[in-house]
Amino acid sequence: MRSLHLLTFLLVFQLISASSFSADMDLYNTSLDIKKDTLEVGYTLSPPFLNKEKGQLNGPSYWLWQEVFADQDINFNYRQMSHEALLSALRSGEVDISMSPLTVNADRLAHFDFTEAFQTVQAGIMVEQRSAFEKAMAFLASFFSMNFFKALGGLAVVILIFGFLEWLFERKANEEEFDKGIKGLWEGFWWSAVTMTTVGYGDRSPRTTGGRIVALIWMFTAIIIISGFTASIASSLTVNQIDSGGDEMKDFKDKKLATIQASATEKWLEDHFFTNRLAVEKPSEFEDVLLDKKVDAIAYDQPLLQSIIKKDSLDRFKLLPIQYNAQYYALGLNRKLPDNFKRELSLSLLKVTQTKDWEVVLSEYGINQ
Repeated sequence: MRSLHLLTFLLVFQLISASSFSADMDLYNTSLDIKKDTLEVGYTLSPPFLNKEKGQLNGPSYWLWQEVFADQDINFNYRQMSHEALLSALRSGEVDISMSPLTVNADRLAHFDFTEAFQTVQAGIMVEQRSAFEKAMAFLASFFSMNFFKALGGLAVVILIFGFLEWLFERKANEEEFDKGIKGLWEGFWWSAVTMTTVGYGDRSPRTTGGRIVALIWMFTAIIIISGFTASIASSLTVNQIDSGGDEMKDFKDKKLATIQASATEKWLEDHFFTNRLAVEKPSEFEDVLLDKKVDAIAYDQPLLQSIIKKDSLDRFKLLPIQYNAQYYALGLNRKLPDNFKRELSLSLLKVTQTKDWEVVLSEYGINQ
């Protein structure tokens, strides 16, 4: 009887083991399909993450790709294409994986999958540097700006008010210094301006009690308001504002911006009603459209704009201190790829990007972590 129970137990154990082994083999065979087939890998050059020099790819994305697949027995067929073509190929299943990092968003997730995000970047604005002559002319032109005249006009009104009050008290008791009529009003204005600036010519001074009270109030008031008006006038002449054309994204609403066609930045600009846009296929076109005055500025991912500025030996461009549209970079995946392959790829990417080596590679290419 005991022998029968033992035999039954062994048979059940073997059946369970065989079932478990069969399931493991199914997963393994699914992975093997990846190794048997050739995967189509699409990429678009997106410096500084992915570059090509003398026919050889380089950059953090290429380094990451090599780290993840260095020991994998998988066949790849690499295909260079434009950014828009890469997205289209992932949607149609023509491409299995994108080597280039892509921004994760809802529209793309509706058509293909992503690995876990491994890098966060901000979009920025790049403009052309002005020459010293252009800066000087712009500075002189700012004297005729509306902001300058508003500040100057406001200050003149306040000076006139206190000058008029002083003239009201002094016009009878102090006729030698404050005449009647328009001439007296001008002398009140002159006294008010001299008092505010603390020049102290002494050619006109209040003698009545009322006039001295007005003068006392004006002296202390002038100390408080002069700093405000000075700052207002100075802001209209600030070279940084003149040079950059704006220090907030809203300042570029009425300007023409260039960006990459079908990119996350173009979608952000569209959603935020930046209607005056020029979409180009490749980042290499940015310099030409900006220097040819076809656009006022370039709107795209900051790392790429920084790489353009870094490579430009003539120092013709600058990156403005504007950040918007935080983006999460990941690799795009064909939805037909096995789920376990996608999970393992995401896991491998995260393991590599959490190492010190990844930080060093990013630093070498001038990318902030």
